Amino acid sequence: MSSNAEKKLEKRDGSTTTTTPGNKIYAPSSSELLAGAAALSFLLGLVIAINLLILVGAYYFPRIVVLGFLIPYTTYALFIGKQEQNDGAPWDAFRRNNVLFTAARRYLNLKLVWDKELPVADKKEGVQFIFAVFPHGSNSDFRILMDGMLHDEMPNTFHRLRSLAASVLFRIPAIREISLWSNCVDASRSVAERLLKRGRSLMILPGGQAEQMRTIFGRERIYLNRRKGFIRLAINHNVPIIPVYVFGCSDYYKTSNFALNFRLSLLKNTGIAIPLAFGWGGHLLCPRPVDTTVVLGAPLRFKFEDGLSEVERVDAAHGQFCDAIRALFDKHKGPLGYGGENWKSFKYT
Repeated sequence: MSSNAEKKLEKRDGSTTTTTPGNKIYAPSSSELLAGAAALSFLLGLVIAINLLILVGAYYFPRIVVLGFLIPYTTYALFIGKQEQNDGAPWDAFRRNNVLFTAARRYLNLKLVWDKELPVADKKEGVQFIFAVFPHGSNSDFRILMDGMLHDEMPNTFHRLRSLAASVLFRIPAIREISLWSNCVDASRSVAERLLKRGRSLMILPGGQAEQMRTIFGRERIYLNRRKGFIRLAINHNVPIIPVYVFGCSDYYKTSNFALNFRLSLLKNTGIAIPLAFGWGGHLLCPRPVDTTVVLGAPLRFKFEDGLSEVERVDAAHGQFCDAIRALFDKHKGPLGYGGENWKSFKYT
């Protein structure tokens, strides 16, 4: 760990550091650390074990596994069920009260800091938002954990929210089910458009895999300069955007830039992202126990000058969002122990 990162973690681990009124940063106890690490490792390990079992079974018992499971499962997922292409299949009790998620939230000391406008706006009938969340991190462990916590202050939005997720997640057994139960749907534009027309709110990680691959341990960087699709969605459907910044997620895993150009080329040509990242104890299944604070800003309603073309409106709105997410970061970086960080945004190359 770099000395700069160590200083940041020491600040965030202090028991008396205050973020905003009612939100304290503290070091989880040893039992919380062990329980959280076990919960995260078990969940991801179970997914891996199920898929390894399927692969081994397909090799040794092809008729039973392939004909009896893989073909029916794939047929249902791709052609019959297709919940990820429609309204999803969220399981509210799973999202809020799953014991593994509860342990993992304590492990990361996960907290949500709300702008005062949000609980008030949530009470309005038919309210819609687009939550634009940065950064993605090497692995967005926080997404599935923060989802259930939204109910505390925004219960109306919680029940109407869907999270956009990579299409590949819905092709893998166990990961598909977990994604659907935690309110994920396919991240295609057509799905997003359809859900907004139905009155749903959306949670989007605009940086996506490109931002995931460029995560650097100990540094706060986002991939935003050429991300404008979520801006177009907001403009076309007249839905306000909530800027969201996740302090801590960039430090979940120690990253490596080994063969980065090759991995970026692989991502560009195949859509397959291979981040080299190492979490708690150096293994891949569990993030490091980093204090995590998700800051949700005020709803952003875009303002335009008269006579602008569609492209000019998108560019203007994108600039307004860039200013808003930067202001959100600057407002909270000091109290959260990121006072020495400079804002860094980078372009796709």
